[in-house]
Amino acid sequence: MVGEDVQSSTRTFQPRIIAYCKLSVTVCRMGKNKRSRKYYIQSSKRQRRSESALGPNMTGFMCTCNDHERDCVREAYNILNEFADQMYGKEEFGGEQKPIGDNDEEHAYVNVKNTVENNEKTVVKEKTDDFVEKMENVKQESGECPVSQKTLDPPVDNASDSDEESLDIEAAVKEDVSVLKKQSLEKYKHQRRFQQVHCGAKNCVFIRTTLKDPLPLCVAIMDDILQNHKQWTKKLLRMIPVHNTCKAFPEDIKKAAERLAKSYFEKESKTYYVDVKIRNNNSVKRESLTASLIGIIQAANSKNTPELKSPEVVFHVDVIKNVCCLSFLPEYFTKYTKYNLVVLANMNKEKNAREDDICKEHA
Repeated sequence: MVGEDVQSSTRTFQPRIIAYCKLSVTVCRMGKNKRSRKYYIQSSKRQRRSESALGPNMTGFMCTCNDHERDCVREAYNILNEFADQMYGKEEFGGEQKPIGDNDEEHAYVNVKNTVENNEKTVVKEKTDDFVEKMENVKQESGECPVSQKTLDPPVDNASDSDEESLDIEAAVKEDVSVLKKQSLEKYKHQRRFQQVHCGAKNCVFIRTTLKDPLPLCVAIMDDILQNHKQWTKKLLRMIPVHNTCKAFPEDIKKAAERLAKSYFEKESKTYYVDVKIRNNNSVKRESLTASLIGIIQAANSKNTPELKSPEVVFHVDVIKNVCCLSFLPEYFTKYTKYNLVVLANMNKEKNAREDDICKEHA
């Protein structure tokens, strides 16, 4: 009998033991698969990077390099800032605000928020003080007691009038606060003249700019290299000014190309060439896009003629992932050698070496 009781008790407790073991195993697995703190930190960094990524309606410079992107960015900043200071003056910052970098976005946002809140408090306080002074003056002129000495139970007849006046003043204060908020945000929201954004392609760096037209700055850099025979960059190879960016859909590209073509070929006709490059994108077809762009340029000015060897201007279209960069580049194949800064610097060296060789042969 005792053995039977023991067997029955073990049978009753056996399902509970099995369930407990399964629960402990699942808990252990959850502990092993739980995300670490480092994972969440990295994910937040990725989100910040996505916010500072290449998108539509941007102007800037597309720079290419060979496996040295950091050095490329540094050289691009140096050369762009130096020539921009000569052409447009030095960059000014509002107040004591420091330049906003990748790691300083949160601090800058907190500073802007604090300034806006402080301005709101000061405006509300000034409005209420002015209202109290006006009410005291009115009461004194009418012979009644001032606001500071009025009783707790005001007359019933004037209650509705005072409520309406207070509502009007509150609405006016809210309007002034909203206007001040917009002004302060526009004042303290500062963008650097040149700021790197992630474009999503290897050996490609996009430098966003606040300049309306980046082409004159790029042309000034290349003319200086040709005149002074000075090599400014080693890792930065090509610098292509980008007039506008849009989403990499055929309809969006056509609309943006129409706007740029009308503004560029409005005054005179030129010989042109359409150069299309596609990176990390399989949805856009090069042949169909080139044909549609040629039709757009012809529609902008019927006197435009295509040229393959030495066109006056090249319509450069660079599709990178889900963004398309559009730009008109004069003397792309002839004078500026595809906007390659290193080749421009070495052109004169090669000419001088050839001349020296010829002189030695004749001597």
